[in-house]
Amino acid sequence: DGKYVKAFFKEPFCRNLDSYKDNRWTVECPFETADEINGVFYAELLCMEYPIAGFVFDTLSDEDIRGVWFGSDIEPMDEYSSHQAKALVDKRLNRNGESDATFEVDPLEDAIDKFLASQLEELYDEDASLTDESEDVEDSSEEAPKVKCEPALSLDHLTGLRAVKEKLAVYERVVRFNKMRSDKGLPVAISPLHSMFLGSPGTGKTTVAKLIGKMLFQAGVLSEGHVVVRERASLLGQNYNSESEKTLEAIEKAQGGILFIDEAYQLYQPNDPRDPGKFVIETLLTALSDDTNRDWMLILAGYPDEMKRMFDMNPGFKSRIPDSNIYTFDDFTEAELMEIAENYLSQNNYTLTSGAHKALITRLKADYAQREKNFGNARLVMNMIQTEILPSMAVRVISEGLTDDISLTEIREVDIPATAPVAKPTTTSRPRVGFTI
Repeated sequence: DGKYVKAFFKEPFCRNLDSYKDNRWTVECPFETADEINGVFYAELLCMEYPIAGFVFDTLSDEDIRGVWFGSDIEPMDEYSSHQAKALVDKRLNRNGESDATFEVDPLEDAIDKFLASQLEELYDEDASLTDESEDVEDSSEEAPKVKCEPALSLDHLTGLRAVKEKLAVYERVVRFNKMRSDKGLPVAISPLHSMFLGSPGTGKTTVAKLIGKMLFQAGVLSEGHVVVRERASLLGQNYNSESEKTLEAIEKAQGGILFIDEAYQLYQPNDPRDPGKFVIETLLTALSDDTNRDWMLILAGYPDEMKRMFDMNPGFKSRIPDSNIYTFDDFTEAELMEIAENYLSQNNYTLTSGAHKALITRLKADYAQREKNFGNARLVMNMIQTEILPSMAVRVISEGLTDDISLTEIREVDIPATAPVAKPTTTSRPRVGFTI
C-alpha cells in the first residue's frame, strides 16, 4: 500500500532537514524519478558515477493522492560506491527496532535490493538524446546498453510524437497486462512484437526504439532490451549472396533486444532482380517465421511511401507486422522545433536574449517553410545550433575578449544566422572532343 512521490527538478534545493520530524519510515538515497505505474508513482533508486540529489519521501500515505510530499526538502549527496550506497540504504531503512517479521515486504525495499544487486554498472547516459530528439542513426555498429529506466517518463519528455505516444501507451499497458497474467500462471495471448516506423529523419524513431527496448526488458518480454542499428550498407556482404550471413549476424547480436533497420526500403530494389538486398529480405522473413524464437524484435524504419511500397510487395512482412504495430512519426511543427532548440540550449547552460529568441523563431519558420521531403526535423535544429549558432557565438566572445559567465552562456541576436548557409554549386569544365585541321 506504500505510495511513492513523483518529483522533477533541475537543481537540488538545499535546506536543513533537522526540522523534518516524522516517526513513519523514510528513505534517503540516490534516485531517478519515473512516472506512474498502475496508479503508483515511483522513484527509481540509482547509484551513479556522478553526484545526484537525494530526497526524503513517505512510503505510507493514507491519502488517495500521488504520494505525500512533506515540504520540498532535498539534501545534496556525494558520490557513493555500491557498497557505500548499500550501507546508506540499510541505515535509512531502520524500522525503529521493530522486527522484520512484523511487516510484509515493502516494494520500495524490494526495488532497492534489486538495484543494489545489479550495481547498475552500465548507467543510462543518453538523457540529452531523449529530450532533444537529436537522433537517428549514429554508429550502426554500436548497441545501446541494457538499462533500467521507466520508459513512460522518457517518452513523456519527448517533444511532439503525439500519435506515437498514444499508441505506445496502449501497447505498454497490454505488455504489462500480459506480464501480470503470466506471473499468475494464466494463459497469455501472444502479441506480435515486430514493428514498422514510418517517418522522416530526425523525428525520433531510433530514440523511441530504445524506449521500447527498455519497456519490453522491464516487462520480461525481452531478456536485454538493447538496440542494434543497421542499414543497407552494413547488411550487404563483400561477396554476392553473403548478405544472408551478415543479416544472421545482426539478428544474433540483437538477440534479447531489438534489430532496428533504418531506411529499410533501400533493401527493396524491384527494378534490379540481381540486387543483393533481396537476400537480406529473404533472411529476415525466414527469421520472422520462426515462432520458437521470441526473444528479439525487428523494427523496419524509413520514409512512409517507400516503406509502404516495400511492405505491400512483400506479403511476408504484412503477415508478421500487423497494422497496430505500424507507427507514423510526423514531422515536428515550428513550435516543437523551437521547443527542441530551447530544451537543448537549457540543458547545456545556454540562454537566449529576447532578441535571440525572436531571431531563432524567425529562422526556424523560414527553414520550416522551405522544407522538402528530406527535411531534417530535430537533426536540422541540432545542426543549426552546433554548426552555426554556437560557433558564431564563440567567435564573437573570443574576438571581444569576454570572460564573464554571462558572456559564456548568453546567446545574442547577432549569433543567430538569418538564413541557412547555401552550398555553392560546383562547376566542372566538360571535356571537349573535336578535330584539328
